[in-house]
Amino acid sequence: MKRTPSDLLVVFLAVIPLHFASSETLPSTSSTKCHEQERSALLEFKQSFFDAKSSVCSLYGHRQKLESWKLEDTNCCDWEGVDCDEGMGYVIGLNLSESCLSGPINSKASLFRLAHLQSLNLASNNFNYSQIPSAIGDLVELMSLNLSSSSFKGQIPSQVLKLTNLTSLDLSGNYGLELRNPSMKTLVQFLTKLEHLDVSWSNVSTPVPDAVTNLSSLTSLVLRYCNLRGTFPTTIFKLPRLQLLDLDSNPELSGYLPEFHLGNPIKSLSLWWTNFSGSLPASLGNLAFLSKFDISYSNFSGNIPSSIGNLTQLTMLDFGINKLSGEIPSSIGKLIQLSYLALGTNLLSGEIPASLTNLTNLTFLDLFDNQLTGQIPAEITRLTQLTYLILSFNILTGPIPKNISNLESLDYLDLQSNNLNGTLRLDVILKLQHLNKLQLSSNEFSSIIEPSMNVSIPNLSALGLASSNLSELPIFLSYQRRLQWLDLSQNRIYGPTPPWFLNGSMSQLQFLNLSSNSITSFTTFKCQNLMTLDLRFNEIQGLIPLPPKSIEFYLVSNNKLYGEISPEMCQLSSIIILDLSKNKLSGVIPPCVSNLSDSLIVLNLNSNDLYGRFPQLQNDVCGLKMIDVSDNRLQGLLPRGLANCSDLEFLNIKNNQIVDTFPSWMGSLSFLKVLILCSNGFHGAIGEPEARDQFPNLRIVDLSINNFSGCLPSAYFDMWSAMKVHDADYTYYYGTLVVSVYIFSGDPRNNDHFITMINKGNLLEYERILSYLNGIDLSSNNFIGEIPNSVGSLTELQMLNLSNNALTGSISLSLANLTELESLDLSSNKLSGMIPPALAQLSFLGFFNVSDNHLFGPIPQVNQFTTFTIDAYEGNLGLCGVPLTKKCGNPVEALPLPPPPSPPPPPSGALAEKLDWKIVLMGFGSGLVIGSVWG
Repeated sequence: MKRTPSDLLVVFLAVIPLHFASSETLPSTSSTKCHEQERSALLEFKQSFFDAKSSVCSLYGHRQKLESWKLEDTNCCDWEGVDCDEGMGYVIGLNLSESCLSGPINSKASLFRLAHLQSLNLASNNFNYSQIPSAIGDLVELMSLNLSSSSFKGQIPSQVLKLTNLTSLDLSGNYGLELRNPSMKTLVQFLTKLEHLDVSWSNVSTPVPDAVTNLSSLTSLVLRYCNLRGTFPTTIFKLPRLQLLDLDSNPELSGYLPEFHLGNPIKSLSLWWTNFSGSLPASLGNLAFLSKFDISYSNFSGNIPSSIGNLTQLTMLDFGINKLSGEIPSSIGKLIQLSYLALGTNLLSGEIPASLTNLTNLTFLDLFDNQLTGQIPAEITRLTQLTYLILSFNILTGPIPKNISNLESLDYLDLQSNNLNGTLRLDVILKLQHLNKLQLSSNEFSSIIEPSMNVSIPNLSALGLASSNLSELPIFLSYQRRLQWLDLSQNRIYGPTPPWFLNGSMSQLQFLNLSSNSITSFTTFKCQNLMTLDLRFNEIQGLIPLPPKSIEFYLVSNNKLYGEISPEMCQLSSIIILDLSKNKLSGVIPPCVSNLSDSLIVLNLNSNDLYGRFPQLQNDVCGLKMIDVSDNRLQGLLPRGLANCSDLEFLNIKNNQIVDTFPSWMGSLSFLKVLILCSNGFHGAIGEPEARDQFPNLRIVDLSINNFSGCLPSAYFDMWSAMKVHDADYTYYYGTLVVSVYIFSGDPRNNDHFITMINKGNLLEYERILSYLNGIDLSSNNFIGEIPNSVGSLTELQMLNLSNNALTGSISLSLANLTELESLDLSSNKLSGMIPPALAQLSFLGFFNVSDNHLFGPIPQVNQFTTFTIDAYEGNLGLCGVPLTKKCGNPVEALPLPPPPSPPPPPSGALAEKLDWKIVLMGFGSGLVIGSVWG
């Protein structure tokens, strides 16, 4: 599968260093006798560092070369890994790679007495995160030095600069190694004979120096994971002997591809996960020797040039996850040696060129997430070497090729989220006996022909048939004994699940999604390995089905479950997300739920009929990030144990019967972004913050329809710093559940929550609530006094509702600073004075309401104010101008009129269905595979 940035640690642990000019040294068969002082140095080194039982040996199965070094053997030139000069008998080569060396090394090590060494290889040992000894500089005759993957760290010693004869230097795979003093610039200025340079995983943190272009003998340059910055010099691409250039995983390294001349020797070019951009030059076709070309996870744009077809030596081509557009050039069909082709996640359009079917050596073909149209070429079934075929998330139509079963080697077939139609011939597809993962979800199949009952694919571990027009559970599933992941969501499956479903034959199942069907009851659980179960949006009645204790993600919202939450649910000690929302559950929340607070991340119980107190969280460790118990009948105080939930991001207790004061004690929750307390019995003045920097990340605050009194919380407005800074890098969704297990599923771009905001009948749905959405609703309380100027400091605020209070004074001029404001509701207060003309500068304002106040004077007649209707101003007898019928111009009309009698305050909770602005959490969406909550 495609590599992602989350794979970096795995890549590091499995790194196999490139050994240029450091191949295995065979034991010498000559009669040359070694020098006694060098023999003694080698034996001393063995005694100091050789550990036959070291973890390196046991983990990787390394051979114990040094066991052949015997005290009684006088000729060290015959020892394994030792190479001697035939004329003088000096040790000139030492290959101790994968030799179970363990322990820190320093400059006193006897190794550095081998003054005639020309080649030294200590790769893949464990030097216990010690520094590279400065004595390395004493080995001035070294031509090849390989210290890769041997647990060195710290600054590379400046004494390396003495090794001016080096032609090969490999320091890769030592995470934590620093190349700063000397810098990379100094290194290449001194070591001018270098042919092979690999410092991957070293922290360079600087631009690649232009001085690299002076290394005229350089044939390979590998700088993976080096934290490189700045712009890469294009002249390096033109080095006369350069064959391998690998800059993988330097996301802050910019650059572009130059024009290439005929005869350029590059064979392997890898720019995966860099910030290279620009177009692909037509002169790419001049790279006649290129066999590997990887620019994935970068920012290239424009068309793929047709000259790509000239690269006839290519075996691997990966352009995935860029911004490339246009059609796939048919000339790619000339690359008959290709075994790996990935063009996924771009903007490619047009049909799949039939010429791709010439690539009979392909084992991997990925065209995922483009805008490809037309049918899947029937000739694709000629590619009989294919093991991966990924065409999902396009606009492909027509049937699946009827000869798909010719692709006998297929391990992974993904055609989901297209417009494929006709009959789905599962009986044909399931003849592919090597299939491991099959994803056909979200197409437009009219009917399905299932295989015979007892068909079993021995290796099938994942199957996606969501939105596939299924009317019942396919019985062939009962024979898939290795199935671990199953998605049958968004079908027409009706009635109870049959007895055979989830029986012992499906004991390996870990993920099951049956959401958005019409299932009425669920069979007893027999899958003791089940970790994720999604039954949302069905018709399941009765008590809550108790899942196996292995469950981590349990979602049964939007059903017809009733009765109490069983205390047995508290035995789910691994539970991470529990969603029982939108059912008919009654009774109290079991107090033992507090025992789950260390594993539980999301608790969603909204829209039931639960009463009593919210359980006190007893544990000091609380991992909860999201709590939604809105729309129930919970009573009492907010549990003070919530203050221990240091990771809490989302709290919604809307529409309950909580009676409490403002929870200033939660101000230390530094990750809290959403606080929704509306429609409860909160009361009293909000008062001054208990400490500085309270609620620093708060972005959505809804305290509406309560009994708060006193002045607006001016001091908190000063502290809510997250509403003052726009951070475009924040792209996490509130409450979004992100795939980390089996990302083979439905569309990872789908969201799992959205927030609906209602402003005087204008419904605004933010299906993708980014973390820079900011809103405050303090409506329908008893706030008095003036609108403080501090509200104007919340410059990223997009929604502000202060309606249905008793605010007095004029509309604060500071509101004109809220340049991102989209909705402003000040209606049903006692505000006086004029509408500040400066508010006309709020160019994003789409909703505005100041009705039922004591305002007077002309209504601004520019910009957004020309779009607001009469409803925005009615109940202000002193206002004049369009859209009102009262014209301005008479000086008398500009004078303030006596205020009308104040309307009686609305009863608490009576506006729950008519409130001016509310924030409603709307459950979990589709296509869900769960791992963690980000925000």
